[in-house]
Amino acid sequence: MQIRNPITLNDWKIRSYFIAILGFQLGLLVIQLLGSMNSHILVLQAILEFAFFSFVPGIIVLRIMRIHHLSTIETLLYAVGLSIAILMFTGLLMSALYPLVGISRPLSSGSTLMTINVMTSILLLLSLVRDKKPVEPGYIDTGMVLSRPALLLYLVPVLTIIGTYFVNQYHSNGLLMLVIAFIAVIPVLIGFDRVIPEALYPLAILSISVSLLLHTSLVSPYLWGYDIHYETFLANLVMDNAFWDSTSPGNVNAMLSVVLLAPIYSYITGLDLTWVFKSVYPIIFALVPLGLYHVFRRQVEAKSAFLACFFFVSFIIFYAEMASLARQEIAELFLVLLLMLMVARNIPRRTHFALFAVFGASLAVSHYGTSYIYLLSLIAVWLYVTLSSVAATRGDTILKRSRKAGENSSGGDSVNRDGGRTITLAHVLFFTGFTLGWYMFVAGGTSFDTIVSIIDHIGNTIFVDLLNPEETEGLDLLISTPQSPLHTVAKGLHLITLALIVVGFITICFRCTNIDFSREYVAFSFIALLFGVAGVLVPNFSSTLNTSRLYQIVLIFLSPLCVIGGISILTVPGTYISKLRSGWLAGRTPLVLISVLFSLLFLFSTGWVYECANDQPSSIALSQDSITKYGGDTPKNVFYGTFIPEQDVFGARWLGEYMEDGSIVYADRTRKDNVLTSYGNIARNPPFLPKTDFKPVWGAYTYLGTYNIVERSASGPEEYYDYWSIEEIYPAINRNNKVYSNHQSEIYLNG
Repeated sequence: MQIRNPITLNDWKIRSYFIAILGFQLGLLVIQLLGSMNSHILVLQAILEFAFFSFVPGIIVLRIMRIHHLSTIETLLYAVGLSIAILMFTGLLMSALYPLVGISRPLSSGSTLMTINVMTSILLLLSLVRDKKPVEPGYIDTGMVLSRPALLLYLVPVLTIIGTYFVNQYHSNGLLMLVIAFIAVIPVLIGFDRVIPEALYPLAILSISVSLLLHTSLVSPYLWGYDIHYETFLANLVMDNAFWDSTSPGNVNAMLSVVLLAPIYSYITGLDLTWVFKSVYPIIFALVPLGLYHVFRRQVEAKSAFLACFFFVSFIIFYAEMASLARQEIAELFLVLLLMLMVARNIPRRTHFALFAVFGASLAVSHYGTSYIYLLSLIAVWLYVTLSSVAATRGDTILKRSRKAGENSSGGDSVNRDGGRTITLAHVLFFTGFTLGWYMFVAGGTSFDTIVSIIDHIGNTIFVDLLNPEETEGLDLLISTPQSPLHTVAKGLHLITLALIVVGFITICFRCTNIDFSREYVAFSFIALLFGVAGVLVPNFSSTLNTSRLYQIVLIFLSPLCVIGGISILTVPGTYISKLRSGWLAGRTPLVLISVLFSLLFLFSTGWVYECANDQPSSIALSQDSITKYGGDTPKNVFYGTFIPEQDVFGARWLGEYMEDGSIVYADRTRKDNVLTSYGNIARNPPFLPKTDFKPVWGAYTYLGTYNIVERSASGPEEYYDYWSIEEIYPAINRNNKVYSNHQSEIYLNG
């Protein structure tokens, strides 16, 4: 049985398209009315409101632009990207224009919801006028989407949510451990061509991505991580003032992906900011691997594309660090959308540039680090493609003249090459101009000043500290000694994947395989590889950009090279592994061994192996009890630095509500920058607790969290990972008046 594809709504006949969207809007109104009378409807309302405003505005714009006959993945991601861009830039226009007509609180809940609904209705009417031509709708096979493998894949995120509930309520990680083990089996099944057919590979990727992100983000009802707390502070500031102050200095304040998108989603869904960041953003970010599958599939066959995506999501950076870094989650979505445009061949030139402009501008206002990396890569790729095209054209012209033939041998070749180009001077000029303009003139130009200072600092130290592990974070990670034999195995697996990436790049450069990568993708991969090498060799490069986040970005380009490298090594005649294939691996492809390698890497990265072996476990989702009971000083410092106990939240909320305005607050570095920022609405700034000689000023508050009281330790003041005992200064703290205590969080007042 086949039904119309609800994702490709832009391909429906105009009447059906209009009725579907109008019916969705009317259904939301009914649910809103029911939700006001029955609180149990609020969850359904939040889900439907999120789905509508994250998809429908974008699908309407696709119809306005007369973009049809895209694949389901393309339509879904383009629609979501356009919808998010519309929400961000609508909020920007409201903040800029409404005060000019006397609206002093332009970003209030009522004003925002009314504007977005009116804007969506106007776009809908415009689409009816712009695109009346009949279009053949796409269909989906219900037999496939309701098959047993599909139902099994649907079940994985559901079990993940239930598993996080058991962790939060009963401190039981058994179900989550089973889910992680099953996810590890999926690539092996695909490697052996069992259970999951090729048509369900995209669903498998989406199911795995959502499950991995939710298995960390839903642990604890509160925020956890580092940057997410300051992002919440800025978003709360916008919601409290119903206005975004674009002149307020600060890199993050210039990022619309946080200061405008998060408040708008909070208004739309009715969720508070904590749950917007813990549920809405991870679900959006889960689309990134799905988009990468589309990009990789245009370069390699389906199984290799799936394994490349699984390799990308296997690292803890994807489902742990990114889950607490909202602005980079949104930025990576737009980066992948730009890559999808790069491999697109069925979109007219002007429409293609319009989409590039929207996604490029959205990337620039989402995350400065990702934007600068893409900017440098874009310029380098354009130079390479332009110069290589000129050289190829001249070579073809000489060949043509030497043959003195009447055939236009070079003409067709040149047309094919130019026709395959999706990066032109116009693309480079637009993205460069918009990005630099935004960073120079918004938020006091701090984002631009930051990159200038980074370049200056690297330039001054590159020869002095070259290959110095103390100044080169990436090199320090490579040469560091693992904590145990199991951690040594994990490091070995990571090093193997790095070697495979290098081999894969060499393979595609010298065309040692029949896989035909586009010149632009090869160029982007080369630049990404250079960024990775710079993170290991160049002093202060990876530390200023953050090594893990830099690696996350370069893997967007390099993941398929790891698979290609593995295939190349496993198929070289005469190798020992190649000889094994004539025995027990007879008839199997090298992808079987690669899938097993990635599965093992995944089990180590998630902390599943360490939790089973009780060997220095570190997973916040799987090993909370193990870390607090058996972990050493360093794991406990890291744990309490990212995971916020409930008692700490209550203490921070009390302090934020009852302290006098302008009061000084002492706390250690982690508590000051995290829980006091997000839940106490207290700005990140000194003073921090000193290691010795603590003498608080009159009228100052001292905040202690669970880590300080239970473990008698503190972090900072310079770095989070610098921890020390508070026994020396605790008598000085205790001499002040204790004004709040819940046994794990205490607040003292001097005077």
